[in-house]
Amino acid sequence: MKYTPDFFHAILLSISCLCLIAPATNAFLLQNPNMMVALTDTELKMGLFDGIAKAFSNEEYGPPPEQVRATARHILVKSSTEADSLKGKLLDDSASFSDLAREFSTCPSGKQGGSLGSFSPGTMVAEFDAAIFNPDTKIGQIVGPLQTQFGYHLIVVDKRTGGGDWY
Repeated sequence: MKYTPDFFHAILLSISCLCLIAPATNAFLLQNPNMMVALTDTELKMGLFDGIAKAFSNEEYGPPPEQVRATARHILVKSSTEADSLKGKLLDDSASFSDLAREFSTCPSGKQGGSLGSFSPGTMVAEFDAAIFNPDTKIGQIVGPLQTQFGYHLIVVDKRTGGGDWY
């Protein structure tokens, strides 16, 4: 929230009005004791400026939640046949994901073993995001082949954060 000078002017005006009204209110209450209300210990301990300070503290809201992000790797190839062949090598443990990405991926990320780093939803193409941020996709599971406008992907989600317990 951005506070404008008008906002602070209104706060100062309110404080000055309270300072002007307080003596009159005290005199009225002394003359009409039946109008007095019993105050709790908490209300007595909170002074005028404590109430104002609390209004600016946002204690009831706490810090903002962590942004939803994922860390993933992928191998991008031109055909589903090639993707299926590579997936077979991964499933029978005859090659590592990083090595296959370096050797076969047509994406520049292949040089880093297919690592895409950390990213938020909406950063990648829709089909890719749908697979990576899908609660049914397990961390470390090979997903694909997944077709996008760029070709066929084999994807491994390494980490997801900020989504609560939905994954």
